[in-house]
Amino acid sequence: MGASTITDHDKIREWIEARGGHPARIRSGQVGVDFDGPENPVENISWDEFFRVFDANRDTFLHHHTNATRRH
Repeated sequence: MGASTITDHDKIREWIEARGGHPARIRSGQVGVDFDGPENPVENISWDEFFRVFDANRDTFLHHHTNATRRH
């Protein structure tokens, strides 16, 4: 499996949502993505807020090439 980086907001959102994820803030104040993991209590945030922080930090999204498996 290879990995790629993405900076396009629409593609990042599509990749994350296809895998059951959503933008979140953890208690330390860091912004990231939550895939409904019970180990880290998070606060859900909007995609707008997620991408404001993403762009302000000049981040890129690194992902592995795998098939989407949406949780129901």
